[in-house]
Amino acid sequence: MKKFFVPLFLFVSITSFSQNLSFEAKGIIAISDADMAASAFADGKLYKEKGAKDAFTTIKLPLEKSYDEVKSAIVSNSAANHTKAMVVSNTHHLAYVVDTRGMVADNVSELTNLNRELPAGGFITVVDIADIAHPKVLYKFPTGKNPIGIDISPKGEYLVLCTEEEGKELQVLELDPAGKPIRIIHRPQNLPAGKISDVSWHPNDNFIAFTFDETKEVGLLKTTRDGPTNKIIRLELQGKPVKIGTSPGAGQFTPDGKFYIIPDLKQGEEGTDGEIFVIKFNLDGASDHSPLSRIKVGQNPEGFAISPDGSLIVVANIKKTYYAWESADLTRKASLSLLRLTPDGSLLPHGEYEFEGILPKSLSFDQSGKNLAVSVYDYFSYGKHFGGVEFWKVTQGDKPSLQKQDFKLFLPRGCHSIRVIK
Repeated sequence: MKKFFVPLFLFVSITSFSQNLSFEAKGIIAISDADMAASAFADGKLYKEKGAKDAFTTIKLPLEKSYDEVKSAIVSNSAANHTKAMVVSNTHHLAYVVDTRGMVADNVSELTNLNRELPAGGFITVVDIADIAHPKVLYKFPTGKNPIGIDISPKGEYLVLCTEEEGKELQVLELDPAGKPIRIIHRPQNLPAGKISDVSWHPNDNFIAFTFDETKEVGLLKTTRDGPTNKIIRLELQGKPVKIGTSPGAGQFTPDGKFYIIPDLKQGEEGTDGEIFVIKFNLDGASDHSPLSRIKVGQNPEGFAISPDGSLIVVANIKKTYYAWESADLTRKASLSLLRLTPDGSLLPHGEYEFEGILPKSLSFDQSGKNLAVSVYDYFSYGKHFGGVEFWKVTQGDKPSLQKQDFKLFLPRGCHSIRVIK
């Protein structure tokens, strides 16, 4: 792949130096889908900016009053997935970016059906971020048609991904020490056929959660390993999958692995608030998996983040911010729902916080848990369009709260996935 770096003053801006950014991390990486405006998800009109290319952007922290800390390279990516578009190795020196759909030609202005007409994707791009100030695109490798979700094992030895290609719905890729795939472990034979829309690795390294798209069920796979080498030799279905709502999104385990958190987006149910579910997986196989609790949040809660100590969950409610600007149903503000997760798996609401921004899909706490970063696909502004990252302060304890920081980063339009380098 050709390496291509662009002068960042063209599309990256750091604002509000009157107040320093509060965010404890070594950096942030973000990917932006340049192929379409957010409203294309509603009406198919792409409004692609001529010459715009998908971007992989790195932000070195702490920021100074210059552009030296922000770099960008062209890396194909797509917002047509449930927030699992990028993962980072456990050593924080490699990023794996999923190309769910290919880049759209500049002369294409409208698609009747995004699912059918977007160019097929089929590979993962690997980027060297060991020096976050100087990212390097290394190589790409094939996956299967339209990879829609990815996760990396806690020790960085395996990738798990799901694609829309028959026979490659779920794959575990063993990585060599340099991060290249060297072996494929396929889905277990006793796993029913059907599309898998999401995968998540358990913190103890021995289990993988997955979502059946057609049946709206969440299940668990156990990794069976070879004794002398400790390498995975096969996957086995553990217990019976459990039904979750009507349109489950991308889930993740709490840091201690005790609970699995997953949103129900309620897609196709006009005006219906989404929900967050807490699932208890029984890892020993002695009893069934079970939903412990659920709570309503805002509409289209596609992305969420769990605090490092596992006590707080912040959910990004997209609402109808992605509708066409002339639509009477357009929502000009998205929101964040703050939830407290109790030791027994109950969810308690602690407010909803509105902010201006289109299609916020991805969130991440910093390493202290006292600050939060939120991606924004686009803003309601005319002329040049930008995506961005918004920042919030988090008050912890029994009465947690959020406060928006007077600081933001403007990035290429289409910013849909961020990861924090801690």
